[in-house]
Amino acid sequence: MNTTPLPLSNVTMMSVTSNESITYERPFSEDGIILSSVFIFTFLVLGVCGNTLTIAVIGYYKELNENVFMRFILSLCVSDLISALISWLFLYRRTWGFDEWAPLPDFLCKFYWAADIMTSYVTALHVLSFAILRFVSIQFPFMYNRIKLFHGNVWMAAIWIVCFCSGFIPCMFIFGSRTRDAAYRTQGSGLPDARWPSCTALVERLHSYVLYQKVGYSIFLYGPMVGVVVMCIATIIMVAMRTRKRATSKKLEKLQRKERQSTIQLVLIIISFLLGYVPFTAYEFWSVQNYPQTQLFFRIDYWFGMIEYIFLRCSECLNPLFYNLGSSKVRGYTKKFLKEKLCHSCFAIIPRPKPKERPRSTGSDAISTIANGFI
Repeated sequence: MNTTPLPLSNVTMMSVTSNESITYERPFSEDGIILSSVFIFTFLVLGVCGNTLTIAVIGYYKELNENVFMRFILSLCVSDLISALISWLFLYRRTWGFDEWAPLPDFLCKFYWAADIMTSYVTALHVLSFAILRFVSIQFPFMYNRIKLFHGNVWMAAIWIVCFCSGFIPCMFIFGSRTRDAAYRTQGSGLPDARWPSCTALVERLHSYVLYQKVGYSIFLYGPMVGVVVMCIATIIMVAMRTRKRATSKKLEKLQRKERQSTIQLVLIIISFLLGYVPFTAYEFWSVQNYPQTQLFFRIDYWFGMIEYIFLRCSECLNPLFYNLGSSKVRGYTKKFLKEKLCHSCFAIIPRPKPKERPRSTGSDAISTIANGFI
């Protein structure tokens, strides 16, 4: 079966390097589908439950909801929740919809990529903002006290608007679905995207996507990565220098303990962030490079993309856990919320046994009871 190559313009840098024809074979087996499904669906459930619980706890308790740090964590949880809810689309495009996106509509393909890139930008900028706020709160406490909840809300709204305009809207035009059957993927077709899933960057916009990667990822991903590492190192150094000084009062000792806990929480969040987004950006750049179109590179590309996404899902599932591990206040309110809401609801659902009815007393029993009362 032969196919006519699509007319390509300005994609010579992406073309394949060999003219030998190959026999197409999917780079994954049924066992691979099962294994991938177990990981992604597990992280989907954990991500939805963990982030929903954290959002509910912060939103329910006034002490947490009126704290600027907690508001940033809440907004970050919303981003991670969206990522978790669309993760099944990634599994579909990498397994059952690898060659043919149908029966799902093309809009879902575009929406997946647009939402995924947007939430990646939102997460990166939130983590950077969180690191800056921690640094300012420790180094410049008087300046931090001037930051009100209104300022934090405006800051977070600006992040979402900028990421929507810079991530969601462009990706709706760059990505799309296209059938990539055996004939499409063979060497004879000469198409540069032959090893990609059916839902991916449109071949006629590859150069636009490469340019978008260089500009967008540098601003919204790599820049924040460098920034959070610098802020984290600076915060650790400041806290370490203050801890060396012996506390002269219980108030100062409590402040030092609070600063150490805040730093631990920051470090955990940054480790989780780097765990997910370093492999993600590495694969995005790898996938648009020029490689021999052989079965070996086909499999490497496939499993590199699958593994980096599993790391990303794992990272976003760890965030709610790290929020609780790094903050005794969040941990305490989470326990309280589970005890008050979840446990109370469970006990309310469980039917209670009806109390046994006492046998009705007869007239003679009543007379004997009265008589005994006089005795």
